[in-house]
Amino acid sequence: MPNPGGSAVHHLVTRRRLGGGTPPAALREPCCGSIDTQPVTCAGPSNAGAFTFDKVATWRDDAKAAYSMIHDDFCGPALRGIDMYAVPALAKRKLTAAVGPFVQVCQQGNIWNIVQTAEDNGNEIVNHSYTHPNITTANAPLEVVMSKAQFDMRIRNPITFFIFPFDFWTADTVKAVSDAGHFGARAGVRDTFDGFANPPLNPPEPTNDLALVFDVWPRTYSKYALFQSNDVLNQHVWSAVDRGVYAVREMHSISPADLPPQDGSQGFGPVPLRVYEDHLDFLVNAWKANLVWTSPPSSVIRYRHARAKCMASVSANTVNFDTTDPECVKFATPISVIVHTANDVPGVKAIQSGAAVFTRKLGPMTFSIDADPTAGGVTLEGCATPSSTVDPTVQLPARPMPAKSVCDLQKVIGKGGNGSMDSLDRLPEELRIIPNPDQADGRTGSWSWYPATAQGAAILREGMNGYLRYSAANLGAFAGTTLAFLGGNGAGSCYDGTAYKGIRFKIRGSVAATDSLAGSIVVSVITAETQTQKYGGDLKGVGGHFHKIIPITPDWQTVQIAWTDLDPPVFGDTLGLTHLATNKLQAIDWGVTSAATKFELNLDEIYLY
Repeated sequence: MPNPGGSAVHHLVTRRRLGGGTPPAALREPCCGSIDTQPVTCAGPSNAGAFTFDKVATWRDDAKAAYSMIHDDFCGPALRGIDMYAVPALAKRKLTAAVGPFVQVCQQGNIWNIVQTAEDNGNEIVNHSYTHPNITTANAPLEVVMSKAQFDMRIRNPITFFIFPFDFWTADTVKAVSDAGHFGARAGVRDTFDGFANPPLNPPEPTNDLALVFDVWPRTYSKYALFQSNDVLNQHVWSAVDRGVYAVREMHSISPADLPPQDGSQGFGPVPLRVYEDHLDFLVNAWKANLVWTSPPSSVIRYRHARAKCMASVSANTVNFDTTDPECVKFATPISVIVHTANDVPGVKAIQSGAAVFTRKLGPMTFSIDADPTAGGVTLEGCATPSSTVDPTVQLPARPMPAKSVCDLQKVIGKGGNGSMDSLDRLPEELRIIPNPDQADGRTGSWSWYPATAQGAAILREGMNGYLRYSAANLGAFAGTTLAFLGGNGAGSCYDGTAYKGIRFKIRGSVAATDSLAGSIVVSVITAETQTQKYGGDLKGVGGHFHKIIPITPDWQTVQIAWTDLDPPVFGDTLGLTHLATNKLQAIDWGVTSAATKFELNLDEIYLY
């Protein structure tokens, strides 16, 4: 059966002012200093002997991995924690990230100055659309093309990277992003990844510039849902370091509170400032140990292309470049040329076009020279003053360890009182609001749907009554809609519903299909026991869920299903399960066969009883 969280991340939050007048928290002084990328000021020469070429490094300064942080929804009134906390915290450590404003909120707040300040601090401004809708080919002229034009009018460096609102994209909208002049996008499919054997990471080769895969904060949206929240950020970096690849982190605002409110008043899933600063300090130390290069996404994309297409060599004491490949010029950026010296000198002075460039000592007689291949040759000289040096003794936090179950990390116990799950009698734009205002007895869960290529569900009305409709045709994949017990999709959490007997709901619609499930809906109860680790459960493999196949008719019918009436899983690693784990509930799913040619699903009045 389909999985909650298997589709793209969807969220909708109210947008209220940060903190309600609460004074900002003071930023902590960095525990570990900052990154130093200033060229060496050479006080005197030192005999380096001959220089020999080794290679062009896979990542800057021959670090083991690359890493980008992206803050979505910059300028949003509930997300001012980005400019109040994230931008200054990054600047203190000389780290940089990407911030993704959408035009409408920057204009409404008349706060283009915070966008310009973020760029002045070295951060990349990336395009997050004009009004923050799902991007379609119909709205792309405004949401992709015009938004880029608006940003380019107000910032120094033209926009080159796009992040899709709600992480919803299609092949056609990715093409629209490319045609508008973006050479990179965060649009990777996360469904095949997990936080263990196959984390969501990108290769060193520039093969997926417009489809970068990524991990999402908070923990319940992350592929690392079995790790403590405090460990999720660092664990994604460790995954990249272990594999020598490129990791991308999606997050939103920063909160001064250790336990940020989850009512949307500080945006979607804010990162506690303390956790964020600890992560930045980890990145500084990881840089000192030369484990990871942290830089915004366009910088990493440029580097992937430039180091593959710009050839380098060393003759006597000069680094020479071959820039005949057009991609070398198109993606021009400093690349790291690794050279060896005949004598072990403290530092190397490097001059390109009359200006000093950064050098770093990686080990005995081994240096990295960072230079733009299109700016000419680089002359090298041994220096008595030390270059920036890798420190292999730096102390890093212990590697995070996963919990045995996501239930150990987040669990709510229901008391069996009000069984309301969702009456859907609210505004259409509040379908995915978190927390869901109709949930009761400790439940907060909202709606999601799949597959990622579908437009999704919506609240419709008949008179004063609201209900949910999800319809599509010829998707060629399992489709459905999911109501979580907790959070956006139930992943990474558990709800103990043993005080209830089952579920009751109203349903109508139709399913045209070419298999035996024509005219039927599969209702599944998803638990941490049957949910794969890919989607925030405990199951190491892949399996089915406890479920019931019910006929669907054009007229409303009320369906009541007791927990004990559900059929056990019929495939995968959950075949041996005989009883529903009512103490580990994650979500309820209404699914349609992949053989469906057309379907319409309407739901209303969903309750536990």
